[in-house]
Amino acid sequence: MINRFALGSLYVAAAATLGEPSRAEAQASSSPDQCEVATPMSPTRLLRRMSLDLRGRAPSFSELETIQADGSSPAELLQSWLGSDAFLGVMRKHHEELLWPNLEQVEFVPQQHLLFALPREDGTSTLLSPVRSIFVRTAGAGNLYYPCRNEPQSYDQDGRLILEPLLVGTTTVAWLDGYIEVQPYWAPETTVKVCALDALEGETAAVCPASAERYPLLENSCVALDRTARAVNLPFRGEFVDCGGPLAIFAPECGCGSDLRRCQTPQTLERTADSFNAQALRIIDRVISEGRDYADILTEARIEVNGAIAHYLRHQSRLNFNLFADPDPDAPLESVNLTFTDRDWLPVERTGRHSGVLTSPAYLLRHAAWRQRAHRFYNAFECSSFVPAGPIPSPFEACSQREDLTERCGCADCHRTLEPMAAHWGRFAEYGFMNLTEERFPSRGLRRCSPPYTDLEEVFLCSRLYELEPVGEEADYFGFLNAYVFRSPEEQLRIEAGPRALVQASVDSGRFAGCAVERMWTRFMHRTPTDDERAEVLPELTQSFRRSNHDLRVLLTEIVTHPAYGRNP
Repeated sequence: MINRFALGSLYVAAAATLGEPSRAEAQASSSPDQCEVATPMSPTRLLRRMSLDLRGRAPSFSELETIQADGSSPAELLQSWLGSDAFLGVMRKHHEELLWPNLEQVEFVPQQHLLFALPREDGTSTLLSPVRSIFVRTAGAGNLYYPCRNEPQSYDQDGRLILEPLLVGTTTVAWLDGYIEVQPYWAPETTVKVCALDALEGETAAVCPASAERYPLLENSCVALDRTARAVNLPFRGEFVDCGGPLAIFAPECGCGSDLRRCQTPQTLERTADSFNAQALRIIDRVISEGRDYADILTEARIEVNGAIAHYLRHQSRLNFNLFADPDPDAPLESVNLTFTDRDWLPVERTGRHSGVLTSPAYLLRHAAWRQRAHRFYNAFECSSFVPAGPIPSPFEACSQREDLTERCGCADCHRTLEPMAAHWGRFAEYGFMNLTEERFPSRGLRRCSPPYTDLEEVFLCSRLYELEPVGEEADYFGFLNAYVFRSPEEQLRIEAGPRALVQASVDSGRFAGCAVERMWTRFMHRTPTDDERAEVLPELTQSFRRSNHDLRVLLTEIVTHPAYGRNP
């Protein structure tokens, strides 16, 4: 429902009925003896401005004909624009500017699982992973990239690949395979040629299975991992690992899997990234189109999944050693029956600490660290920034050595605000979007992160997510999940509460509403508020916005029917 202020402005501002000023009035307004006063826009110009701002396009002739004799336009026209798909597009662009949804630098799968098309002399092409080629085809002292042969792969009587040695003199520098034809998951109605070693379908394979002469580029990593495994009494070399897990990159026979499901191409990678960005923005689309409380964009539980996202979560999310993207137990995919090519979006009901766009994979990946996530919220939805109080002191001063940033000279002023805010994301892994549930990742993991370990992947997770080698001031936090290091009891409660509690505090204080009003005023006025507007106009709009339960259409109706909006600049 539109409030009193908006009802009084159902027609375009009365000042617009005056039309364009006369020449005498224009000359008088420009007289050096008088103050310059902005003149009212003509009715047609005002309607054009509203349409361009709210829909991104000029009004039609039939819409211009709705201007009435007194220069006003029907309120129904404005409300129809605010309910249009074009308006949702404008709002999507606005929120893209707030959220910075760019995932181009995210390594969704390791380089060994990226396939590129290799042109052949006969005009065909073969898909292969150049990085993986170095690891599985190179042999002996070789360290170069070798493609597979441009001929069909042959097999021995036991169904094993027959590889041909590539000799330089009498030295074998590589073992070469041929190609096989596969119907890939991204185009199941077609057939592509793929190097046979890249297209291996096994679900498990031996890690670091042979000597340095056979896999020389793997050897340094294998030695380091074997040393780590021995330190915790785990077998390693020759052990079988899951080809869908992070250790698969050390298992030469872990290929792309059936229908190449574990690999990406530049094209599928772009679609995956675009899908995650769209997933976050669809939360905003839904809240605005349904006329709900605008704050729901930051607290909504439901999220939608399409085929590209479902495929990634099922088959690829655990592959990267440096991206924590395990499937989320609080957002189960059991009801999502989609393949990669499906463009439909199906709802998934999230539970636990999930909170609108703030825990969407796109937001968590784009803002990879807890502090980044908090700062983006602080800037985008509370219109605040962290500005140092002064120059950073000498690093040789005692207080500059403090490991707790809330106590370090030159850092404390910002971090005493930032760290408590960042704590709200403590249960969502940095450098990924994995949900760190208590069941799998207790706040103190001494029981989980102590021998006997089940496998090397568990050792890796413990070393990355827990404080197991504390130094200096960190000593008191030995065994704690990293998010709990240097946290006060109050901040620990913030970790447990999640981002939704941060949003609620912002809503209750009015900071969220005040920032939303300022953002919308700035966007539609095409300038920042004046001092007078900050003192008189924005507070009134903020009160009205809060009374309407943060109804965005009410707010924008008030902005575009405000006299200031209808004046010529």
